[in-house]
Amino acid sequence: MSYADTVSQLLIDAQILTAIRNTRYLRERGPVLKIGNKELLWEYAENDKDHHRFVQMLRISPDTFEILHHLIKDDPVFYNNSNNPQAPVEEQLGVTLFRLGRFGNSAGVMDVAREFGIAEGSVLNYTNRCFTAIENIHDLFVRPLTEEEKEKEKQWIDAEIGFQGTWREGYLMYDGTIVVIFQKPGKDGDTYFTRKSNYGFNLQVC
Repeated sequence: MSYADTVSQLLIDAQILTAIRNTRYLRERGPVLKIGNKELLWEYAENDKDHHRFVQMLRISPDTFEILHHLIKDDPVFYNNSNNPQAPVEEQLGVTLFRLGRFGNSAGVMDVAREFGIAEGSVLNYTNRCFTAIENIHDLFVRPLTEEEKEKEKQWIDAEIGFQGTWREGYLMYDGTIVVIFQKPGKDGDTYFTRKSNYGFNLQVC
């Protein structure tokens, strides 16, 4: 066999292997036991005395959850032509918010999947869909300020802290937000320690 024939055969073999990997499972796939605690969420939402437990799981109140659900529930990302319909939007949103409220090991896909009694792939799909739907309502809430609104903000800063002069144009830099990280950074870690006794980055929008 010539060199050219050998290379051609190797390319064919590589294409065959790629096709197999993309269309066939190389390991046996069996059913995974799914139980989960997702029903607890809706029970907590029903009773005022349990609302703090709902907040502990999803980091927002039941009322705020309902508003967010109402805003995104009709987004096309939650609907398809499949014979297997998607999970209810409120369940997908609940999984997404629960995941966002965790860090470290408890934020792992497998841990979230076990908590809700769903497949690991569903955790990823739910999160991606909810992010898409939330991004699609961005313009309802975020827009450039008018010149009149900017001037009003500048006047407030002038009155509150007397911050006048050249820096007056930085009217949106009055305060920042700490973005908490789950552990001390390996490089210069102490510089990220905040007054709230955690580690984080200071975020300001100018």
